[in-house]
Amino acid sequence: MRSFLLLCCVTIGLFAGGCKGKDQAKINVTVDGVNKGKIALKLLNVNKLELVDTLLTDQKGSVSKKIMLPSGSPNFYYLSYNGVEIANLLLAPGDNVKVSVDSNGRNLKIRGSKESELLQQINEEIGRSQKSFDSLTVALLTCNQTGDIEGAQNARFALGRVYVKAKQAAIKHLLTHPYSFTNIRNIYRDFSENLPLFAHLNDGVYFKQLADSLRVKYPNSQYVKALDDEVVKFYNEMELTNKIQSVDEILFPDLVMPDILSQERRLSDLAGKPFMLLFWTPEDSAQKMLNAELEAIYNRYRSRGFEIYSVCITTDKAYWNSVVNRFPWINVCDGAGAASKALATYNVQNLPAMYLFNSSGAIVGKDIFEPAAISKAVSSVCLE
Repeated sequence: MRSFLLLCCVTIGLFAGGCKGKDQAKINVTVDGVNKGKIALKLLNVNKLELVDTLLTDQKGSVSKKIMLPSGSPNFYYLSYNGVEIANLLLAPGDNVKVSVDSNGRNLKIRGSKESELLQQINEEIGRSQKSFDSLTVALLTCNQTGDIEGAQNARFALGRVYVKAKQAAIKHLLTHPYSFTNIRNIYRDFSENLPLFAHLNDGVYFKQLADSLRVKYPNSQYVKALDDEVVKFYNEMELTNKIQSVDEILFPDLVMPDILSQERRLSDLAGKPFMLLFWTPEDSAQKMLNAELEAIYNRYRSRGFEIYSVCITTDKAYWNSVVNRFPWINVCDGAGAASKALATYNVQNLPAMYLFNSSGAIVGKDIFEPAAISKAVSSVCLE
C-alpha cells in the first residue's frame, strides 16, 4: 500500500550552518589497500542517496571528518569507494566513530557508535534472510516450470517461514530497543518490490509505536515526521476498508465527477455491476498506454455488464479530453490535479491506482496493471 516515502526530505541546506557542536558526529575511516583514495560520503534522503562530501584519504587510507547532523538527530550515512558501498553508518550526536574496512566492503569493523554497531548486526541478519528468500524464490519458480507440485508447495511454506521469522525478529528488536533508529531499517524493509515486511493494515501500530518512542528524545527529527505520515496512511487505509466492509453504509465510497460532456457521473450508479475504478494521469505515457490496453479488455467483457470508471488526475482538462474521447467507458476529471478529492476518498498515494469491484460492491483486486492479469481478473469477476 505503500508507495513509499522512506524518509521526509532533508535538504542540503541543513548541512550549511546553524548546527551546534552537540549536533556533530566525527568519523575516522581507514580503508585497507587504498592509497590517497576518494571516499564518497552520502546521506539517505527520501528514497535516494545524496552526496554530502568526497573524503580524501592519506597514504594509509585514513581520513577524518566532522559531520553536522540534520535536526540534531541520528541519520543514515553511507561510505563508498569506486562505486562500491563499503560501510553503512547510523550517526548520532556526539558519536566519535572508528571505521576500518577494505576497498570491497569486507572485514568491516565499527567502534564508537552504538547505533552503527547495532545497524551492522541488523544488516548482516537481513542479508542472511534475504539470501534464503531469494534462493527459495528461485526454487519455487523452477518447481512451477517443471510441474513439481509438491516441491512448489514446500517452497511456498519455506518462504512463508522466512517471512514470518523476519517479521518476528523485527518486532522483537522494536520491543528490545524502542528508542533506536535502527528500527527504521527494519520497518521499511522490502523482501521484494511487492512484498514489504510491514504492510498489513494492523502494522500501523508498529509505525506509531516507533514514532512515539523516537519523539521522546528527538522531537524535531525528520524521521519522526516520516513515521507519523505513515501512521496517517495506515489509518486512512483502515478507514476506507471499514467503509467498504460496513453493511450499514454504501459498499464503496461514492464519487461524483464530470465527464467529457461536463455531465456529472456517479460511481454509485455502477452498483450491482462488476467494474474497475482507475486513477491515472495523461502526463505519463505509460499510463496513457494502459488506457489503450484496457480498450480490448473492456470490449471483450462489456456485454457481461463490466464497466470502467476512469478518474483522470490532471489540471489540463482539454488535453485529457483529447486523450480519452476514443474510449467508450466512463471518463471523468475535476481538473483539480493532485488536489482532487477523489484521491483522498480512496487514499490514493501513487498513480496509476486501480480497484476491481465485483457485482456485490466488494474489492476483489487492486493495482493489477499487466494486461493478461487484468483480463484474467476481469473474466473472473464477470463470472461471479
